[in-house]
Amino acid sequence: MNVAALKSRAAEICAAFLVAAALGAAQILVGGTRLLFSLPAYGLLGIGGLLTFLALRRVKPQPNQICFASSAFFFGYILVRALFSPVAYLARVDIFSVLGGLLIYFLVACFFTESKKRMALMIFLMTIGILHVVIGAIQFRDGNNFMPIPFLQRADYGPRASGFYVCPNHLAGALEVLGIFGASLVCWSRFPIWSKLLIVYATAVCYLGVLLTGSRGGYASSVVSLFVLAMLSLITLRRASTRLFWSIGGVGLLAALIIGGSAMLMIKKTDFLADRAQNAFDTLPVRFDLWHAAIEQCKVAPWLGTGSGTYLYYGRMFRTERMEQDPVFVHNDYLQLLAEYGAVAGLLFLFFLGAHLHNGWKNFQRLGPKRIAVSPNLLSNSLALNLGALGAVAAYVVHSIVDFNLHIPANALLLAFVFGILANAGVQLEVDPPRVSRSILGWRLVLPLIALVVAIESVRLLPGEYFAERARTALRDDQLESGARFATRGLAYERSNPNLFQYLGSARIDQGDTAQNPATAAQFYQAAIEAFESGRALAPLEEAFSVGIADGYDSLGRFAEGEWMYEEAVALDPRSTPLQSAYQAHLSRWRAAQGNQSTENKQ
Repeated sequence: MNVAALKSRAAEICAAFLVAAALGAAQILVGGTRLLFSLPAYGLLGIGGLLTFLALRRVKPQPNQICFASSAFFFGYILVRALFSPVAYLARVDIFSVLGGLLIYFLVACFFTESKKRMALMIFLMTIGILHVVIGAIQFRDGNNFMPIPFLQRADYGPRASGFYVCPNHLAGALEVLGIFGASLVCWSRFPIWSKLLIVYATAVCYLGVLLTGSRGGYASSVVSLFVLAMLSLITLRRASTRLFWSIGGVGLLAALIIGGSAMLMIKKTDFLADRAQNAFDTLPVRFDLWHAAIEQCKVAPWLGTGSGTYLYYGRMFRTERMEQDPVFVHNDYLQLLAEYGAVAGLLFLFFLGAHLHNGWKNFQRLGPKRIAVSPNLLSNSLALNLGALGAVAAYVVHSIVDFNLHIPANALLLAFVFGILANAGVQLEVDPPRVSRSILGWRLVLPLIALVVAIESVRLLPGEYFAERARTALRDDQLESGARFATRGLAYERSNPNLFQYLGSARIDQGDTAQNPATAAQFYQAAIEAFESGRALAPLEEAFSVGIADGYDSLGRFAEGEWMYEEAVALDPRSTPLQSAYQAHLSRWRAAQGNQSTENKQ
């Protein structure tokens, strides 16, 4: 092997380790739900993608170019639409998620084509899945919000397990993918028996974790994915022999009954899980309200959508009285795609999904029934991965109806890995060509270009996101001076993040409230108004800036100007009960100030 070949091989191996580290980091850092916690993963992916420049001409099994074309059309449109969204900062989440997903997708489809690499990566992720479940078991047992990393916090979901994630539903979204791959590897891979026993254990732990999350969407999607795996396996076995079909199929059916019965028994014996199972439709009214708001948003801009992240604003406009919290996500990935990106995105998504499922089915036929009909070898690593990928897509097709896992960076990156497998099964029918074709080389060149952008932007944006998070946590803990200082430092790195202005303005308002000197307090209130105005210029549909400005004016005794800002806030969120209460408090202060003024004038 010459020096160039050694370099390209070493670069590919290093890139594989970086991808594993990125996927692990995204999951451990609360699923990357805040940009600060997903940027390290994107940075690692960027470095890994850049390394592939040294391996561009390595001969590999060729991917399906229709799959690549569908990805280019769909995600290219998403990127362009996101770049022209009304709030650039909100669009960043989707932009990074798409670019990071494309990096993994192209890495898997173009470079990590060997089954051993793909399975090693999946086993690494299953190991992290076990850690998720261990943490989730503690959360489930104690009914608290235990997190092993002190500076990371999850939302309060009581005893529902969420592992390193913020939300149990998102942990279920990760474990259902890892579980179906584990089941497929156990059934169809060529691993030795001792390895399969370990994978059986890891798979069982993953599905136990799904149970502990209490995610009813996770239950349904897990059952669907296992059903898809079972049906495809039976189709394959039928080609082998009738006897094998009935013997293995019978054992599989018995195993399914035992596993299903054990799961049902566990749910029945656990009061919390039994209650959630019996009240499976309790959350539907809220889901219907969220979906209704998204449908109304679709009507605003049916073809191109209203822009990335804008459901936060339109969800407020179209919310019902039952929706007390901000409707940040639709809890339906399909409706959120249509609302924010329009019917064009919906059609391109169908093209993308259809192309990959069609190629996955072709690969299944080739690796499964057709291969077994002419080969005595029943097991195949490539078939195991292909079946796992098809099962994972089936799981998300179902789960995305009731949740938003594809808006969680860690899970979106995991699905990018899945679609990379569907785009390239990693097995070449004909003898490998002597060199890489120009068309494939062109697709491969996209990878280091995306990687360069992602790596640079991850480094550039990290300081601002870091100080924004420090400011947020400082204000949460009533550390006003620290919050203002961190927000100011963040603005020194970046002035396009509206959250920094929000945190700075909130700190200044509170500092004014606690100041003893009226002149000093007035300076704080004026500084708060200026900060909120700057944030409002970046996110004009964000009601918090209008309310903050109104509070600043009220504190300065300029109630008429505060009234104007409250009218704007109410127009942006007409059905918000907390906003209505704040507005009534504003009117009370104004009346009290007028009464005091009248009394002084009489005296």
